[in-house]
Amino acid sequence: MYYQNIKKKIILILVSFFLSTQPTIAEEINFNDFLATALYNSYNLKISKIEHEISNKGINEAQSGYYPTLSAFATTERYNDLTNGTAQITAVGNEILLNRSYYQDMAALGLSYNVFDFGMRRKQLDIAKADEKQKELLFRKSTRDLKLDGVDIYGEALNLYKISKIKTETLSLQNELIDINKRLRSAGELSDIDLVESEIEASETKTELDEIKNNLAKKLTEVSYYTNKNYDLNNLVLQDFPENVDSAVVSDGLIKLSAEMLAFVPEESFEAKAADLEILKKKKEYEIQKMTNYPKIRFDTRYNFYGSDPGNFFNGIGDISQRSLTIRLSASMVLFDGFKNTSTISKKKLEMEKAKVDKERQLAELKKKYKQIQLDSKNALVQTENNAATLALVNKNLENLRRLNTNGIVARSECIKKQIELLKKKQELEQNQIKIFVSQYKLRVLNTAQTEL
Repeated sequence: MYYQNIKKKIILILVSFFLSTQPTIAEEINFNDFLATALYNSYNLKISKIEHEISNKGINEAQSGYYPTLSAFATTERYNDLTNGTAQITAVGNEILLNRSYYQDMAALGLSYNVFDFGMRRKQLDIAKADEKQKELLFRKSTRDLKLDGVDIYGEALNLYKISKIKTETLSLQNELIDINKRLRSAGELSDIDLVESEIEASETKTELDEIKNNLAKKLTEVSYYTNKNYDLNNLVLQDFPENVDSAVVSDGLIKLSAEMLAFVPEESFEAKAADLEILKKKKEYEIQKMTNYPKIRFDTRYNFYGSDPGNFFNGIGDISQRSLTIRLSASMVLFDGFKNTSTISKKKLEMEKAKVDKERQLAELKKKYKQIQLDSKNALVQTENNAATLALVNKNLENLRRLNTNGIVARSECIKKQIELLKKKQELEQNQIKIFVSQYKLRVLNTAQTEL
């Protein structure tokens, strides 16, 4: 029994050791998957979709004003005369006061209809339909904005990720260079100043690397916000953007556009069309408010069942065979409301003017944003080929230097310095590649969104 327990412990230890020595599979993220997940999990898109569904119900609510209202009610009461039948039958307002005590029951069906309201129902329906179209446009705008934000966030994360990799390699080379410099210093072939200078550079790189990793960790929290996933900085691979924008998902499919093929027109954007609908809604509200105190004509009818009994409640219910029919056509109008409606009309008019100014502001901001994206994209088109070719040459030279078999520590020192210089160039070129892709992608998103309108 003792030896069996020992054997179990040994097997458990071996299994644990085996599992601990297995390489951990790094989690990979690519831009298209990130964007698809962000679109699926977006809180803003979920809210926009619900708001669109709410606006659809608003149309049904507005249409209900064209239907009559059907109602039913019943009442039972006990009327007690306290004058022992000596009082006269008296009518006070809608109440008839009798000189006897009795049980009274009544049931009725009523129908009412708004015959004429100067087109207020039509305008309310127009507002509901405009609101539904506006919410649909805002949903599509939110989708477009998420794509623009998504490429920025992924680009920033990818930039930090690449810098951290380059800085890590640079720091490793600098540490190796320090060891070489120490040997050269011991041999009297290098000054103490040069040795200390190499140590300072390595220390600065380490500080920069720590800061980059911290910024990358914070940026990954933004990525997590969009994907609802947690990421381990030490077990993560951020894949590069596709080699060209045509391989990135912009709409429901793939697109192939150049910066000159389609000019973005802010007046035909989601913002402009949504703003026009907001102005229309405010205009209809203004017109409705002006009609609020106009006469209102209603038709009402009621079919009554009633009965009574002087001494027994149940006999009163059983006697509910008497009937009557009431038909009424009524008109009502507010003559004076303390200038409330006048003030409300002025308020609605100002809200309409505000909506017009807000549209101009949105278009001005959109024009500025598009112009900046267009300039970046045109600049990117000029740089794309040269930047990619230069980056390929830098990577090729770095690979050649890594494979180079150097003889002597001096030659190795020079080789390391060349690698460090090339890594600095690589960092700049990688950053340019990211900027080029982001600017071209944004331009295509804007242009594609416009063609979908």
